[in-house]
Amino acid sequence: MFFRRLKRTRKPSDILISGNTKDITPEDVFFDVSSSLPEGPNENKLELPLNRWVTRIFFSSVFLLIAILGVYTTYLSVDKGEEYSLLAQQNSRRLFNIGPSRGQILSHDGKLLAESYSAFNISVNPSELEEKDVEYLSTAFSDGIDFFSYEYVYNKINSARLKNLGSIVLVKNLDQEEVEELGDIYDHPAVYLEERPIRSYPEGNVFSHIIGYTAAITDEELKDLPEYNLNDNIGKKGIEYSLEDVLKGEKGLFAKFVSSRNDVTKEAILSSGEDGSSLRLTIDADLQEASHRILTDALAEYNVDGGAVIVIDPSTGAIKSMVSLPDFDPNHFAKGLTNKQADVYFNHPAKPLFNRVTAGEYASGSVIKPIIAAAALEEGIIDPNKYLFTYGYITVPSVYDPSIEYRFNDWKNHGAVDMREAIAVSSNVYFYTIGGGYENQDGLGINKITEWLSEFGWGKKLGINFAIENEGRVPTPEWKRSFKGERWTIGDTYNTSIGQGDILSTPLQVVSSISVFANGGTLYRPYVIEEVFSGDNILSKNNQGEVLNSNFLSSRTLSVVRDGMRRAVTSGSSRYLLQLPVTSAGKTGTAQTSGDVPNAWFAGFAPYENPEVAIVVLLEEGETSNNAVRVAHDILDHYFTRGSEEESQESL
Repeated sequence: MFFRRLKRTRKPSDILISGNTKDITPEDVFFDVSSSLPEGPNENKLELPLNRWVTRIFFSSVFLLIAILGVYTTYLSVDKGEEYSLLAQQNSRRLFNIGPSRGQILSHDGKLLAESYSAFNISVNPSELEEKDVEYLSTAFSDGIDFFSYEYVYNKINSARLKNLGSIVLVKNLDQEEVEELGDIYDHPAVYLEERPIRSYPEGNVFSHIIGYTAAITDEELKDLPEYNLNDNIGKKGIEYSLEDVLKGEKGLFAKFVSSRNDVTKEAILSSGEDGSSLRLTIDADLQEASHRILTDALAEYNVDGGAVIVIDPSTGAIKSMVSLPDFDPNHFAKGLTNKQADVYFNHPAKPLFNRVTAGEYASGSVIKPIIAAAALEEGIIDPNKYLFTYGYITVPSVYDPSIEYRFNDWKNHGAVDMREAIAVSSNVYFYTIGGGYENQDGLGINKITEWLSEFGWGKKLGINFAIENEGRVPTPEWKRSFKGERWTIGDTYNTSIGQGDILSTPLQVVSSISVFANGGTLYRPYVIEEVFSGDNILSKNNQGEVLNSNFLSSRTLSVVRDGMRRAVTSGSSRYLLQLPVTSAGKTGTAQTSGDVPNAWFAGFAPYENPEVAIVVLLEEGETSNNAVRVAHDILDHYFTRGSEEESQESL
C-alpha cells in the first residue's frame, strides 16, 4: 500500500463536517489530513506521511499504464484486426487430409502397372448431431447408396453418438457417381467428404510379386509412422513397400469453416499437397506376361503346386521378368479383402504371398556344378582334360568300422568323362571326386567349396531393395555341429558338391551366379528400378547393377565351364533347347525334397556367343529337370521370336 494505517476514533466524514473543507484537496484527505485540523491532546493523526514525490510517481505510473493499454488496444483492433479475425475463423474450422496421388509404376517399355484413382470416404461427427440429424442422415444415406439400409446407418451413427465418440468413417471407397447420388448431404457441418487415392493394378496378378500391394495401415505400423493416420493405405510388399517414401507423396489439407450457429460458411484448400514420384522398372512387360502364362500352364500340366521363373540381363543385372506362383491380385488388398480372400491369401498351404524367387530356399541340385567346376580349376585341383572313370557310384569305408561302406550313387553310369563332359551329362561321381576327393584324386574340401560359393554370392543376401530376400545356406562343419549336434563327414562334402544335403539357394542366387559365366566373370547385384521421375524430370537413373565381385575367374576357367554348359544343350541333359532359334547354354538339376518327388531346376543363358538373357526355372516337386527345360525353352522362344511373330501378324 502507498499509505500507512490511520489511528483515529472518528470517521473521515467527521473531518469534513467539523473543519473548513474549502481548501482541502484530495491529497489532504488521503495523505495529510492532520494539517487542516486543530491540534490537541485527543486528536488522532495520520502517522508517517508520504512524500509528495511518491504521490506524483504513483499517479504518473497509473496514467502511463492507461496510455499503454490504449495504444495496444488500438494496435490490436486496427493493425492486427484482420489477422486475429482469421485466427478466430481458424478456431472454428474442421480440417481433413487430401490424400496425394501415389506415383505411377511403369514397365521398361512403358506399360502402366500401377496407378491411383480417386475414391471418397464419408465421415460423420456424432457428437455434433441431435436425434433429428441422425434420422435425416440415415434417410439420406440409405436413399442415396443402394447397399446402405436406414437401420444400418441409424444404428451406427446413434451408437457412436450415445458413446460420445469423435469422427467415425461411415463408408469407404465411394466413386464419383456414388458421391453425386448423395446430393447436398455434405453441406451438413457434421459430414465430411474425404478424397483419397486408391491403388489400381491393371495387370492384376501378373506383376504382383514384383510390385507388391498397398493396404490399410495397422495400429502397430502407426506407432512407428506417426505421419500417417488410421485411414491411410501404405505399401506392404514388393516395390510398393520398399519405395514407400518415393511413391507416397505429401498430403494436402482441406477445411470447412463453421459459424457459431454450426453453418458451413466457407470451404478452402489450405495446402494442395504433392503427388508421389513415379517409377520405371527394368521389367519387360511382354516377357513378364509370357513367363507368367507359360509357368501357369506348366504347373497345371505337371500337377505342380509352386514354381518360379527369373530372367535377367547378365551384362547389367537388370531383372527382365520375375514370376512366383501361386500369386495374388493386389487389387483385392487395395480395396480391402473379403473374409474369403483373406483366408486364401494367408492360410493356403501353397503360400501365394510368398516370393519364391527371392525368398524361397531350395536344395540346388546340379545347377551348383558349374561353380564347383570353376573352383576346382582355379584351385588347380584337376586338369579339365583329365578323364575320371565313373561306374555309377562310389563307395567310402566308415572311419570307425572299415567293414562298413557308404555308397554314393550317380543317376547313371557315365563311363569316362572329363570336366566338360561331366557338366554336360551332369555326372555326380565326377563332382563327388573333385569336391571331396576320391582314391588318387584330391578334392576341394568343404572349406574351399564354402569360399568359392561365397565368391558367387551363395550363402548371403545379394542386397536387392524391392523384395524380401533370404540368404540360403552353405553348410559348414561349424554349422552342422551347432545346429545338428553332429560332426562333419566326407559324405557331407560329397552331397554339397552336387547340391544335395543341407545346402540351400534361392533362384535369385542361382541366376546371378550363372550370369557370371554368361558375361565373362562379373557378379552383379540384381535390380529392378530403372529410373525415378516426376513429370518430365528424371530424379535418378540406373543403367547397371552394382558390381559385387569381378575378375575372380580366369578366361580359361570361364571358357571350360561355358563349353560344358553349351555341350549340355548340344549333347547332354538340355538338348530340348536345340529347337530354339538361337544358340544357348545351360545346366539342369534335380534336388531331393522332404517328399517323394524332387524339385526340378534349369539355369542357362542365350545366345551363347553374346548372351542377352540368363534364365532360371524352378518347379517345386517338378519330378524331372526335363520339365524345367521345357518351360525355359518356351520362355526363351517367345523372347527371341516375338519380333517375327508381330511381323507375321501385321502381314496377315
